[in-house]
Amino acid sequence: MTKDRAAPTDMAALVGEAVEAMAAGQAMGLALLRAEMEALAHVLPPAARAPGAAADEARARDDEAAREAGFDNMPV
Repeated sequence: MTKDRAAPTDMAALVGEAVEAMAAGQAMGLALLRAEMEALAHVLPPAARAPGAAADEARARDDEAAREAGFDNMPV
């Protein structure tokens, strides 16, 4: 083989290194995203503790039940 052409094993090693670098970069990005989400979870109030959240949920359930009651759910 000439010096101008790389051996297939050399190319496979390069591709393997590129894949490992890409996976490591992706893992770092996901770790950063997780850290940001956890930080936001500590800053933002949970929806369950928001004032009126239980009443809004109950109202939404009642509205959904009324809407479903208006449909004929019998199979054809």
